Amino acid sequence: MWPNATLGEHCFVFENNVIQPFVTIGEDVVLWSGNHIGHHARIGDHVFVSSHVVVSGFVEVGDFSFLGVNSTISNNVRVGKDNWIGPNVAVTKDTQDGQLFRLPACEPATVSTHRFFRL
Repeated sequence: MWPNATLGEHCFVFENNVIQPFVTIGEDVVLWSGNHIGHHARIGDHVFVSSHVVVSGFVEVGDFSFLGVNSTISNNVRVGKDNWIGPNVAVTKDTQDGQLFRLPACEPATVSTHRFFRL
């Protein structure tokens, strides 16, 4: 964590998080393992950031939002309050308050692993 980043009260930061310069993190925030919080980002209060999330530079994440495993927020994006960003979701433009983003369920291939790899 850079010395010019600010961290609110009652936050829980797990191992291997990178918090770049000029980041502001609100109160009661959880940063699970291995996240990247980009320069000049602002994480609101009561936000939960799962593992291996990328929050790019100049991003604002609204209060009470959830960022799922391996999600990505692009540069200069504002995530509204009470958003739920699911696993592997890439957010590339501003969101409204109370939105939910998720990918469709992954379906198994019609070919088996043995046939695919010619075992």
